[in-house]
Amino acid sequence: MRLADAARLLSAARSAAALPALVRPLGFAGPPAPVERGAAATLERCGVRNARVIDGPGALRALVGEGTSAEALRETVAAVARHLAAASPGPRWLVALSRRDGHEVALAVWREERGTRGARDLRVAALVADPRRVRPSDAEALCALAAAETSGAHTRWLDLLGRETLSRRFYRQLERAVRRLASTARGVDDAAARDELALLHVSRLLFLAFLEAKGWLDGDHGFLRRGLDACLASGGRYHERVLRPLFFGTLNTPWSRRATAARAFGRVPFLNGGLFAPTPLERRHRTLRLADDALVAVIADLLGRHRFTAREERGTFSEAAVDPEMLGRAFESLMGAGARRTTGAFYTPQPLVEHVTAEALGAALGSGDAARALLAGAPVAGVGADTLRRRLASLRLLDPACGSGAFLVHSMERVADLLARCGDARPVAERRRDVLARSVFGVDVNPTAVWLCELRLWLSVVVESDEADPMRVAPLPNLDHHVRAGDALAAGPWARGWGGDPWGLGGGRAAVASTSPAAALRARYVRASGRRKATLGAALARAEREAAVAALDRLLDARRAERGALLAAARGRDLFGARRGADAAERRRLAELRAACRELAARRRALRRGGALPFGFAWHFPDIAARGGFDILTGCRGDPR
Repeated sequence: MRLADAARLLSAARSAAALPALVRPLGFAGPPAPVERGAAATLERCGVRNARVIDGPGALRALVGEGTSAEALRETVAAVARHLAAASPGPRWLVALSRRDGHEVALAVWREERGTRGARDLRVAALVADPRRVRPSDAEALCALAAAETSGAHTRWLDLLGRETLSRRFYRQLERAVRRLASTARGVDDAAARDELALLHVSRLLFLAFLEAKGWLDGDHGFLRRGLDACLASGGRYHERVLRPLFFGTLNTPWSRRATAARAFGRVPFLNGGLFAPTPLERRHRTLRLADDALVAVIADLLGRHRFTAREERGTFSEAAVDPEMLGRAFESLMGAGARRTTGAFYTPQPLVEHVTAEALGAALGSGDAARALLAGAPVAGVGADTLRRRLASLRLLDPACGSGAFLVHSMERVADLLARCGDARPVAERRRDVLARSVFGVDVNPTAVWLCELRLWLSVVVESDEADPMRVAPLPNLDHHVRAGDALAAGPWARGWGGDPWGLGGGRAAVASTSPAAALRARYVRASGRRKATLGAALARAEREAAVAALDRLLDARRAERGALLAAARGRDLFGARRGADAAERRRLAELRAACRELAARRRALRRGGALPFGFAWHFPDIAARGGFDILTGCRGDPR
């Protein structure tokens, strides 16, 4: 099958009547036969009507029909797969459904797999396309399905629709696009800075591809490509003339403060959050210029070629489209093997993420009947629901080596789902936004990983928004004080003097005041924008610096007290009136304490003068320290194999 033929068939698949032609190249050439009445009634309860079955070679069968729900076909496909797996497990099924409004068509297959707890799980793999806007990757997937050999077609379809083939192709294209963008950049001499700036711009464009798929860029699903074509037709310089005004003057600026040129982009939301604010690296390299041909490779050849879905892969459903979860893998693909060995970074498989998070939440919520029912998937009501809802709202979760955010994203989504089962009736996007603003924290030594982690968390919030008007999209929360760049695996920036206390409190957590001004500042800052954001950010930074100075004071006082006690003992007299003096070990300890006090006093003076604040839990999360620390620490570090 040629790509043009595949694209034509997908474009025509706007009704159930067109589906037999769509599956015919896959080997289903027989006449469609209606299903018997009882099965039809069951399928209608699953959300499918006008269901028909087409025989294929051997045990292959295709079920075609119309999805009756106005929502996405994903849930309907999953329901049909569960029904057929239980009621008719013998045939090797392919399901082809068209949504009744003609806006989606889905091809899906499945297999049973053993889950993490030994249970049998159904894993569905699907291609979900929009016939109005068929992407080259959609046509390529259909061509690959048609090319599978008949003898092992079903197994091959599972592989092709399970995203791995798409993932490998997308990663290779992404890597080439980023490398080309970095190599052709002008105005920056540092190669490492060019690489980071190239990845930064591609990450932003990836985010916009997801927003474009939701229709939030002036309602235009071809917004980026059309803007690029128009710029090139009028002289080029897309980076300076389009991207910078779009990023900084539009997406990072409320409508009321946008210049005329920014308003010309149309109905584009104000996103806030820092995603489209100039980074320190960009401010240091204001002369950066990105080449038009390299940006064409990103927008036309990479983003324009693939279908984007903001719904991340679940353990039971995967889609042949680029989703936010791929960004974590993309980050891994762009790190050299040497860097991965040095930092211990690796991509965590989604089933492991789900298992670890479930175990952590189970331990945090306790072993009561209501908690067990909630974690098992049942709704909870009454007093038990109120208690669990308060407990969930009070949780503080930390991934101390968060990477690109796999654990934090899943934890946020899981807590938001549990809140719904406890009676929280707010829309899912609002629940996720609240959990993100209050409960989710991360640290990573790699600033690029921190950036991608924030991006994935933001995407997880916007994906569930039902807002159709881009101008009514709620601004993103500010996460720069939630996800921090630093080495959480070190005991502290002055570890030798801190006795291995990762919180850096010297006297332990009890030494911290029971309340912290940072708690109120953080709650206000995370939702702030404009001048208020700058004011609150400065106040929060001052609170963190004061917490660091206070931690140094406690440690300095403790070292001085120990030194004073040793000196007092050395100057004391024995029973015969002679001075006892200090033995060799005590003299060494006195010298160590004197040097430590000098170093700590110097560091305290430097902090007071505005010196760089090294990472430390006690001051970068002073409000969390004040409440006794985090409730859940999750994540993986190093390759689990």
